[in-house]
Amino acid sequence: MPDITKGPSWTWQEKFGDIVRATPLIDRQKNIYVTTVAGRSYKLSAEGQLIWTHYTDSKGSVPGVGSLWDSVMLLLTRKGFLIAIDIDTGTERWARKIAEQVATATDCALLTQGLIIVSVMDPVPLVPQQVIENSRLMALSIEDGSFRWSFAPYRPTFNFQAATVHDGSFVFQDRTGGVYRLSTDGKLLWYAKTPDRESSTTAALVLHQGRVFAVSNVGQEPAGLLHVYDYEDGHHLWTQELPHEGNQAVAVGELAGSPGKTSLILGMGKNPGLPLIARIALSLPTIVIPLFLPFHLLSLSFPSVFAKKERRAIFAVDAASGAVRWYHEMDPYVRPAAAGDSENVLARFRATQNGSNPNNEPVCLPDANAQPVIDGAGTAFVPFQDGKIYALRDDNSDGKISPEEVKERLVGAGFQASPAMAPGLFAVIDCSGRLEVFLGP
Repeated sequence: MPDITKGPSWTWQEKFGDIVRATPLIDRQKNIYVTTVAGRSYKLSAEGQLIWTHYTDSKGSVPGVGSLWDSVMLLLTRKGFLIAIDIDTGTERWARKIAEQVATATDCALLTQGLIIVSVMDPVPLVPQQVIENSRLMALSIEDGSFRWSFAPYRPTFNFQAATVHDGSFVFQDRTGGVYRLSTDGKLLWYAKTPDRESSTTAALVLHQGRVFAVSNVGQEPAGLLHVYDYEDGHHLWTQELPHEGNQAVAVGELAGSPGKTSLILGMGKNPGLPLIARIALSLPTIVIPLFLPFHLLSLSFPSVFAKKERRAIFAVDAASGAVRWYHEMDPYVRPAAAGDSENVLARFRATQNGSNPNNEPVCLPDANAQPVIDGAGTAFVPFQDGKIYALRDDNSDGKISPEEVKERLVGAGFQASPAMAPGLFAVIDCSGRLEVFLGP
């Protein structure tokens, strides 16, 4: 796969200023599908030609990741519409109102056994702060969106991402790291809770070879936990305590330097905060906010003055035992918000208020890093909130990542979207909608 330092084969930029949190989708012909929070979807060829566009418009924004199934792309909007878009023409085949409201989290739908399983708000919370979380799983027919069953987890979900081996069941975790296995008819098979039920995380779980890998945080000053369970009965297998917060799922695969062995890759770090001007807007009357504009401008030129150092790292462990393969401490992140959020917050806010882009959001507010991926050559790719994607390989198998074993590329803004891969194709997209595509043999 690619040497990211040589640059992409082609790039594409979303032109409306939309935020992008959703991972690009790739079909069998290697066409690429990009969906923005504002509800715009784009289909591009593997060579970068725009094929069609679609806009959800009054049906609402699209906070999560779309799904490809057969000849349609399925999207779930904030207003609770499940929409099926024809992937050949970009036209809407059908739309069904399935819920009153959906949270702003970057959820992924699960498609299995003729169902699409999503997480929604039900009931809609009285407390406005809870609009970021969904509280009920809903299973619907993948053919027409008709209702099949629902399930209420003990705690809300955040960035819902379930996993299945298509055996009539699936696993997922709630926002505290509690892990569930459900049958595809909505029956709870087992549940494993975390030690600290008041903790929270923006991570998701991964299922591989009979093991469920979950990531969460514990404590008042949160520290991360990587905890692993047996898929059959939920029996706890092992836990690896982390030096920094864990807010993303692991990647599973064979790594350079550890051939023939299955490893996990995890990025760690505290999630970024709001831009300075947005923090002020939340705490002071609107009339005085313009007085603080000079401080906002200063935060763009001297970001480290307005932020403390936040440590971050990437590490690899053995998937069977949790033994550390290598650990790479990165330079601390020293900005008040993710790259691109402070720079674009005012323009995005104006566009949401004046009606020119009403479905968009002012800030991306991504996780510290996007979910990693591992390519066929054993390279781990991890995008971070600094707008860079990092490629790591322990080529000399010494259990350390030396400077020459790390490559990086600055894309621009922070990342919520994980990289997307297909044979001979590697695609990344940042929060500002800059898509970079690397083509290979």
